[in-house]
Formats: sequence, structure tokens, C-alpha cells
Amino acid sequence: MSTRTIVITGTASGFGRLGVRRFAAAGWNVVATVRKETDLGAHDGLARVRTLLLDVDDEDACLAFGERARSRFGRVDALINNAGYFQSGPLEATTMDQVHRQFRTNVFGLIALTKAFIPIFREQRSGVVVNVSSISAEAGYPYTSVYEASKAAVAALSEGLHTELAEFGVVVKALFPGNMATGIFGKADLARDVPEEYLGAWEAFAARNAVRSDPAVTAEVMFRMVEDGDTRRVRYHSGPDAEAVPRVRQLLGQDWYWEEFSAASRGEPSELWGTLMPRPGTAGP
Repeated sequence: MSTRTIVITGTASGFGRLGVRRFAAAGWNVVATVRKETDLGAHDGLARVRTLLLDVDDEDACLAFGERARSRFGRVDALINNAGYFQSGPLEATTMDQVHRQFRTNVFGLIALTKAFIPIFREQRSGVVVNVSSISAEAGYPYTSVYEASKAAVAALSEGLHTELAEFGVVVKALFPGNMATGIFGKADLARDVPEEYLGAWEAFAARNAVRSDPAVTAEVMFRMVEDGDTRRVRYHSGPDAEAVPRVRQLLGQDWYWEEFSAASRGEPSELWGTLMPRPGTAGP
């Protein structure tokens, strides 16, 4: 069998950068995308990697990217839609322009790029698509409502496509990372002119989420999602906090879970919550 090829978006840093290295080390060919010309050297020295410019906000470029990517190694076997960013702040202080930009990158660009690869995968009767969502899409954290709405859309899209494309041998999955030590928080698009009444609670919430897991954990789950051959499973979680959420929700039931989660988000966790919900693991160097 010829060497398999994967396309990974948003690879200048974070999960994407680590994912490129994980797949290349395992013998995959990798088409890695970056948004800025200054990042084209992000993967220099990796023989199996071809780095291409792609702004996922450009839907026309995304729709044409399938054939462009396939031409690099002659085939494509998997796609990881990782590119995205974090918008944060009270909804009241978030502009509609910020809302539209968040969905343009995290949802519409992802949809356009997925559309570009579906015909390729359908024709060859094989392919894996991994869409990066977020545990916030399942949890409902405050001050991230627009971001988590975009990631919930990614999760719902993935579930619909999982069924829609199964007859063609194409597997679509969604990844829900927990709180990870990536650069996403330092590059967040923050709400501006926030009313003073929000500031104390917003700052306190951010402080409670300062412990974050090593993002290499997520890169490893990405690799497993593509390699495990599981055609039935849709949702995967990475990090101890993310892995706990669906289990605790099932244990407590939706209403009790929401009561406990809401209290913890206000900085008033119960002893039960502290027992059931692990914190993220301390990130590595």
C-alpha cells in the first residue's frame, strides 16, 4: 500500500503543529496549512511534510483546496479540520462583527474545506474527517458563549455527516479537547468596552481555569481517531476534564449535572463536583 496522506489545517502552533509531527513520525505524508507567509517554515526539516498557505476564511480557496492538496502526494486519506480561534467575553460586549468572524472561521471555513474533500473520499470509497470541536460545546462555560456555539455547530455537523457519508466508506468524527496549554488563549479575540459589572466574575472564572493539560495529549487522540479504524464512534475527548464531562453528565442526569456545573462555574463547587471532576493535568514543558 502506498504511503497515506493527511491534510491538517492551522498548523503554525498548538494541536496542528503537534499533529503534523505525530503523523510524520508515524510515516504519513502530511499537507500542513498555515495562514501567514511567515509561518511557511513552521515544518522545515520534516521530509514528509508540505506546507501550504490557506486562509480558512476564504471559502473559495477552501472549496478549491481538495485537488490542490491531493496534487502534492497524489492522494489524500484523511483531513483534520483544526484551524480556528477563540473569542471570549460577555455576549453583551461582543460585537456582531466578532460573532460573524468567529463563525466564518470556526464553522463556515470548516464546512467549505470539508466540501472540498468529500468528492475525493467518496470517489475512492475511503477517508477520515476529524473536526476539532471543544469541551465547551458540551459544558456551557460563561464568557465563551459565541465560541462554544461555533464549536457546538462543528459537533452537530460532524454527527450529521457521520451518517450521511457512511455509505461511501467515509468516516467523520468530532474531537472535544479539554482545557489545554496552547497559544489559543493568548491570541483570543476579546470583547471590548465590557461593562464593569462583568469584570470581577470574568476575571475570577479565567483564574479558575489557569491549570491546563499538555496539548500533546490532544495530538495523540487525533492520531488515534484517524488510525483506530472505528467506523461507529463519532465523539472523542482529550484531557481528564474533557473525558469526565460526558461520564459525569450520564451519572448525574442532565438537570443535576447542570446544577452542579453552574455552581462550579460561579466558583461555588460542591464536594461532589470536586470528587467527580478532575482538573486538567499540569502541562509538560
